[in-house]
Parts: sequence; structure tokens; C-alpha cells
Amino acid sequence: MGLSAKEREALLTQWIKPSSDSEQDQQERAERMVKNAVSASDQLKRSRHRIYTKGSYRNNTNVRRDSDVDVVVELYECVYYDYFPGVTPESKSDSYTGSWNPTTWRTAIRQALENYFGASEVDSSGKIAIEISEKLGSRPSTDVVPSFEYHRYDSADQSNYHVGSCVFTRDTETKIVNWPQQQYDNGVAKNNLTGGRYKRFVRALKNAENVLVAAGNISDLPSYFMECLVYNASNYSLKYGSSLSDGFSQTLVDLYGDLNDGTAFDTWQEPNELKWLFKGAQKWSVEDGKKLIAETWSYLGYGD
Repeated sequence: MGLSAKEREALLTQWIKPSSDSEQDQQERAERMVKNAVSASDQLKRSRHRIYTKGSYRNNTNVRRDSDVDVVVELYECVYYDYFPGVTPESKSDSYTGSWNPTTWRTAIRQALENYFGASEVDSSGKIAIEISEKLGSRPSTDVVPSFEYHRYDSADQSNYHVGSCVFTRDTETKIVNWPQQQYDNGVAKNNLTGGRYKRFVRALKNAENVLVAAGNISDLPSYFMECLVYNASNYSLKYGSSLSDGFSQTLVDLYGDLNDGTAFDTWQEPNELKWLFKGAQKWSVEDGKKLIAETWSYLGYGD
């Protein structure tokens, strides 16, 4: 027997909450400390860079007790770029002649973090991010991402383009492109159009995934996947009904129906609206989405 309607509403009320005030303070402190570490580096002072947060912390879709922070240190004097598939460039862009490359940029950032936090607090063995360890009551675990400005040109003359961010794996063999500003802007717009339910239901689904993984019902999934799924729910479903339970139920129905329709999910996009959700190399599959939605429905006792 699943949860009663009253129990379900109470659980969803907890699940939709963002970080607590104390967690928010610690997250902001972590961001400030990374900026201080970079500012203290004589080598990095000479570079043209920007520092900003991305991911669930920046987008306000993180859940309580899950407050890791992603901080991007992005070089913009060296720009990487690609052309949209099918577009033939009219001419090549000027080549960068400076000293920065994925290896030297990552090394300089790692050295700055070790000098500021201490080498024992910094782990640079990860594939992408450099991790600063958590200090209970002071700062959360922080992933620092050494990145470069990225342009995707949609026209041959480069007049039409999108600005994103790219990071290279530690072995420099793989370039990963992200669109943090587009993700943020589109998420804010959808949240406004749904009376705040978009981000609330992202947190609810992330909490559901945490519970289901702990119970062994599903495999661990990237938290961004939950944000992507809810972004593709219709605004009608997200706003449906007068209670959280009604709206979340309708959202699950909407998503599961489309995931079982081979033509519907084929056009789903990530919140940045520049990448397909289920095309190309991804860390998730349609079956992962169906399993997550079905298990969440069952756990909450819908239909009992």
C-alpha cells in the first residue's frame, strides 16, 4: 500500500524546498573562496577570465542536503569553436597565439587552489573538475571547472552564433560543450510561466531519485537528467490542479506518456534548447526516464 493523499502532499512539500539559509551561506562562501584563490595567483591575474557558478546551485534546482557547488573558471582570451553540422565556413577564424591551452590552464588553476586551500584539500584526479573537499559547517564540496569560451557558428560568415562554455577532460582528448547561460535563462522563463512549479518539481523528482537509488529500485542518474525531464513537461501539466500532488501527478503522466511515444521524446531538448535530450552521446537513456517516472509514481502511491 502506497502513501495516502495527505502523506503524499506532506512529502512533496518537503521535497520541493531549496537549500536552507545555512546551506546557501556555505555555498556562497565556497564561491567566494574560489574567487579569492584565483585572485591571489600572479599567473592567473594576467589572464582574461571570468568566474561564475553553474548547475543546480546557480539554477536554484538543488535539493536540501545536496548542496555541492560547481564553479567555472573560464578563459575568454582563447575561444574554441565549431560550425553547426552542414555549415561550411567562408574563412577560418584567427588562431590564438597565446600560451594557454587545456593543460596549462588546468595546471594554473590547480596550483592556485592548492596554494589557497592546501594541497591536501584539492583533488585534481577527476576526469573533468578539480574538487575542493567539504568542510562541515563551513563550505560544501566544490567542483572547479577549468573552461574556455565556446562559439557555435550557425552561419558560414560567423554572424550568427551561440556563446557557450567548453571544458576538456584531464587527458585533453575530449571536449565537452555546455550552455550554462541558456540553461539559466530558459529555466527562469519556464519557472515564471508555471508559477514556480517547474523548479519545485525538478527538486521533487531529484529527491525521488535519491530515495529510489538508496532503496535499490533504480540506478544512480545524473541530477541534470531530472531537470531535463521536467523541462520537457508541458506548462499545462506543471500548473495542473490546486495541490502539489495533483500537479506532480499530471507531470508524471505527461512525461511517461511521451516517453512511450517514439515520436514525442525524439524532439525533446535539454533546458538550454541547443542540445537534443536523447540524441548523440548522453549519460542517460529513454529507458532510464521511463523507469524513474514509473518508480516515482509507484513510490508516491498514485493510483492506489
